[in-house]
Amino acid sequence: MRCKDNMILTGLICLMLLTSIATIVKAQSPNFPSGARIVGDSFSEDEDKFSFAIIGDKTGGGQDKWPIFDRAMEEINELKPHFAIMVGDLIQGYTENNDILDRQWKEFWEHQSRLEVPFLPLPGNHDISNRVMYDYWVNQIGLTYYAFIHNNCLFLLLNTEEGKGSEKGWFGKTQIAYAIGELEKNRDVRHTFVLMHKPAWLSTSDWNQIEAALVDREYTVFAGHYHKLTLHTRNDRRYFVLGGTGAGFTRRETKEYGAFDHYSIVTVDGDDVTVALIEPGNIYPANIATAEFKSKFGNLISYQTDWNIDRSQPTSGGKITFNLKNELEKQAKVDIVFKPAGDWQITPAKLDLEIQPGWETKGLVDLDCLSNSLTPLPTFRYAIIYGGELLRSRSVTLTPFKSADLHYLKDWMIVGPFDLGTTQRPPQSAEHLANFDTKLGPELDDQMGKKYEGKNGQVSWQEYHAQGQTINLNQAFGASDWAIGYGVTYILSPDERTVLGGSRGDDVTRLVVNGLEIYTQWSAQNRLKYVDLHLKKGWNTIMIKSADYSGGWNYRLAVENPKSDLVFASTKEN
Repeated sequence: MRCKDNMILTGLICLMLLTSIATIVKAQSPNFPSGARIVGDSFSEDEDKFSFAIIGDKTGGGQDKWPIFDRAMEEINELKPHFAIMVGDLIQGYTENNDILDRQWKEFWEHQSRLEVPFLPLPGNHDISNRVMYDYWVNQIGLTYYAFIHNNCLFLLLNTEEGKGSEKGWFGKTQIAYAIGELEKNRDVRHTFVLMHKPAWLSTSDWNQIEAALVDREYTVFAGHYHKLTLHTRNDRRYFVLGGTGAGFTRRETKEYGAFDHYSIVTVDGDDVTVALIEPGNIYPANIATAEFKSKFGNLISYQTDWNIDRSQPTSGGKITFNLKNELEKQAKVDIVFKPAGDWQITPAKLDLEIQPGWETKGLVDLDCLSNSLTPLPTFRYAIIYGGELLRSRSVTLTPFKSADLHYLKDWMIVGPFDLGTTQRPPQSAEHLANFDTKLGPELDDQMGKKYEGKNGQVSWQEYHAQGQTINLNQAFGASDWAIGYGVTYILSPDERTVLGGSRGDDVTRLVVNGLEIYTQWSAQNRLKYVDLHLKKGWNTIMIKSADYSGGWNYRLAVENPKSDLVFASTKEN
């Protein structure tokens, strides 16, 4: 009996199915808690050997890749595992509109309905990206996390998005306690499988408590999220970050890089657990894409800079040394090309370096520039061709100072939100954001006690201290889309000087120093944009005017302070 057409009916039928199974099969059959979502046929009763499938992410891009997902469902049917678990990101999500959610889930179930074995879905960030979607999952699908026993193996299905519900953190205290409790209750199982969406062991300390409870037992961990396969080894156990099954990513032919669509078949035979990674038409061993390979690939190229920047002299410059080391099994080629930048003279402007397996080599580049004209900063792009295939291409901006000399400004006076004057994302040009160019008040005076007419009523200046590098305006003002906000801070300089300053923001960012607009960035940026900041002796007023379309709203500003003699404050001090 198959039950996939109507979500509510599916839940009722599946509960009836589980009740029926519990009454007729042996004691080692699954014992699910109420509300767990299982779709499809009954479980196998084989006590000695069984297999199950793991399906990777479908969404996060990949809207045109349903044929790959469909093919995976069909192949799983041919392989006949006892059941299948999907590690999250079933729908595109990121909406609070229930009609859109209904359509997205209907589309998913239409494709998933090709599967002919029991199907257990886990939520990912695309499935539970806000409280509305969290409640939708609970009401329409079932539990967000649970555990069950099958053939004397414990399956612990965790929800790394539980923080979208009522608790904080990836897992929340309740889920952590539940997981530890299930592990304590089931000490004598022959193997434990832990499945989740995000690979928590890479990013959150919440995992440490659960991992500590796994000690002294045989277990394997599976996650998804990154759309690229990597096998990690921790505590002499295997931790898999699985690739996508129809999700969006850039495919690479070098399988060790892990960028290929696949699903997994896990077979338990006695105390042995084998994992087969299957691309349509191909089967790969579990160690095809190891963290060791990624580490060696990452070490193919590194570089060191040696700067001699002195603004009191006519010219400044530096050297950059590129180090190439090939610890892999195939030939690697690295192409490095410098982009022309302002007054910088770069010699040579291009390097083509080849390294055979086991080889090391170096490349040297000289850089010179007028001391009063360091920006725009020099940039280079490098490309790594490994085994004849382009595997990586990156752009790098060179910053002629030590990272320790860069000071992030954390103390601000902020005011907002103001109305942006539009609810449509405009082209990246100033003429379509007239309200952003309008002086709304804060840029006209320096009175921190003044009030202004904001988007939702009167607003006044408030003090803000960033815990990290980022000024989070959504946190400060409350989530407010299509809005404008202001931030003001001050720099006290012992003399007139020019320093480098770097800023970035989301979505539009204008930097103003002592009333003079330095630049406006008309799109969200992931990296700091560096410019020359001309400081006068005494107090200097720094203003960031920021516009947000929707989603995250933040900015950051960092200033070069090699002598450690600049003073940074949210208000002028006498």
